[in-house]
Amino acid sequence: MTMEDDVAKLAELSRELPTIDVDSQSAERIAMRARQDVGRGPSPRRLVEPVLATLLVGSYLVWAVLKIVEALG
Repeated sequence: MTMEDDVAKLAELSRELPTIDVDSQSAERIAMRARQDVGRGPSPRRLVEPVLATLLVGSYLVWAVLKIVEALG
């Protein structure tokens, strides 16, 4: 598959899409905002919740293992 095939498929798909129902100024603002995010990775803030969850689960696991060792000993 070549680049021309991809462009042709994209053009074909775009013809089937419904027309946009926002005014041109709003559409331009939306496009500008979207262009700012293209190529940027996810926000570092997205890492906070998984780290907190890992710490919570890890501490609970350590506590449970210590209780099991205590009960067996």
